[in-house]
Parts: sequence; C-alpha cells; structure tokens
Amino acid sequence: MEEFKNQLLAISEGKYTKEQLVSILVLCASELEIDTISETARKENKTPRGILISNNYRKIKMGKQMFAVIGLCDDNLPF
Repeated sequence: MEEFKNQLLAISEGKYTKEQLVSILVLCASELEIDTISETARKENKTPRGILISNNYRKIKMGKQMFAVIGLCDDNLPF
C-alpha cells in the first residue's frame, strides 16, 4: 500500500513525463472494464440514461467524455 501511495504522490507532483502518464493510463484502461456511457449501455442491454443514473457503475469524466466502470459502485467519493 505504501508503494501505491508513493506512485500516486509522484504522479501528482509531476515526476512523470506525459508519455509515461499516457502509458499508465492505457495500462489502467486495459485492466478495467471502462467504456463510454453509450457503449456500456449497449454491452449491458440498458439505456444510456439507465447507466447514467445507476449507482451500480462508477462514472468518471475525462475531458469532455463521461465513462462508466463496470464492477465498481458509484459511491460519490472524490476519486
């Protein structure tokens, strides 16, 4: 857990280049079931509005796009 904390601090302190941060992002995205709201709705046979208001998916906004993470509940925590 200490190593995880150190990595998060290193990211927030700007110790990684943009290329390294993109590599971390790509790796994380490939390990998670993360898709846009619309794509998640298609996968789950639900409406986009249903995914958006459901607490069964963690919603994350990156840039101007909203994503849903399958398998994580939306508990309204800051991260």
